[in-house]
Amino acid sequence: MSLDDTLNNVPLIEREPKAIAPHLEHNRMLVGRAMQRDEERFLARLFPSEAEREVRRHELDQLRSGFEYRRRALHLAVETKLQAVQEMCNDVLVTGKAEMRRKRHEFFAEEKLKLQQTMNQVTERFNAEMERRFDAIAKLRHESLRDAEEQRLLRAVDQFHEMLDQLGGEFVAIIHEGVSAKA
Repeated sequence: MSLDDTLNNVPLIEREPKAIAPHLEHNRMLVGRAMQRDEERFLARLFPSEAEREVRRHELDQLRSGFEYRRRALHLAVETKLQAVQEMCNDVLVTGKAEMRRKRHEFFAEEKLKLQQTMNQVTERFNAEMERRFDAIAKLRHESLRDAEEQRLLRAVDQFHEMLDQLGGEFVAIIHEGVSAKA
């Protein structure tokens, strides 16, 4: 066997100089101990002693307590956030309702004004027509015709004013009407 064949068949670690041999031996010993401890730990995990089981039980109790604490804290945080969101929604709802009410009141006030102006114009035209008709009655020669026509015009005036009052009352009733789900 040649020197090259011998070097190729010998592991690299054994080809090191003799000066580092004690270090290599010490290193092998440390690796062996580490492997042995790992094997012992494996066996200890499979077959723990009573003390180790007690330690594990306490560790599990601590973990459970920690998880329960975090669960309660999370629940409290969620409840707090939900309450904050609910309060924000209520605030938006109240603000929105107030704005809608203000707009509704403005709308109805404007419509009431328009209705009143229209009723005033119609009343002025009606009154002018009635004045003209009463003047025409005065020109009638027969008193019975004058009386009958005057009574008819007075009934028309009463009916007209009742109708105006009724229209105003119906408008107010519309304003106070609620929205019903039954339609």
